[in-house]
Amino acid sequence: MTDDHGSAARLDVAALPDGFDRLLRDAVDVHVHGQPDLSAAFPNRGDDLAVIRLAHAYGIAGWVLKSHLWITTDRAARLRQQVADLGFEVYGSVTLNPAMGGVSATVVELAAAHGARVVFLPTWGSAADVGRGGYISTLLGRISPSFADYAGREAISLLASDGSLTGPAREAIDACRDLGLSLATGHVSLEESEAVARYCAGIGQRLMITHPLHYTREADRLRELADLGAYVEFCNGPLLHPDSHHTIRDVHDALSAIGPDRAVLSTDAFSRWAPAEPECLRIFVEQLAHLGWQPDRLRRMTVDNPRAFLGIPS
Repeated sequence: MTDDHGSAARLDVAALPDGFDRLLRDAVDVHVHGQPDLSAAFPNRGDDLAVIRLAHAYGIAGWVLKSHLWITTDRAARLRQQVADLGFEVYGSVTLNPAMGGVSATVVELAAAHGARVVFLPTWGSAADVGRGGYISTLLGRISPSFADYAGREAISLLASDGSLTGPAREAIDACRDLGLSLATGHVSLEESEAVARYCAGIGQRLMITHPLHYTREADRLRELADLGAYVEFCNGPLLHPDSHHTIRDVHDALSAIGPDRAVLSTDAFSRWAPAEPECLRIFVEQLAHLGWQPDRLRRMTVDNPRAFLGIPS
């Protein structure tokens, strides 16, 4: 298997231009969905191990493995063991959706004990995502006839009636801080993300605002999140969706508004029409380079900031 996957990676990169990896060396992708994530019936790319070997050929140093349904620590540990010869790092995570127990310090503690590095706040399980009929919810509804009722019944809000964070939300964030885990906002609302950012700023918790262009293009609100000390993530995968309302120039404008110091570039590639993550990330940084972003600034957003968010050496 290893030889076959290695040969496949060499064949793929041989078709790319000289220096194709120039902007990806040592990058860490903080938003990678495994295969499968939601269902084996919805393949989004090739085999995890094969894509890791391809990522290594592209110069990428590691990634965070995310799932909307299940904790990824076992998969991450197995993959890390299988590519020990490459030194490629795979970080496990948990998403605090209802299927995992929701927003709870206990879930965070158990995930940490199992080897998780990143905690994502609810995605399809957030009340905000349920209310807007999010893309992942639509896909899950095709898998599970009972999903819509379940999601509506179990929807999670992070805010109390007065606009403050709920007790369970504060406790889960406190647990992340105490255990040295990184926190990402998932698909919660912009108002919830702002409340989380303010709380994290007060307690010194590392935070990433997950693909905020899904919720706002207002430069002032993006700058406010960055000024609170949160990393602000921009993903290429959603730009490739046939129904996407965003383009690379929207990302360019948002990055111009906040600067590179608090920005993170990732993939979040989730569908058959998106290339495998290494090529997805290469397209992203090459397009931004075309729009004027210099290599040192791109490196900050693909190498330095993701590592700082994860709490690992740059």
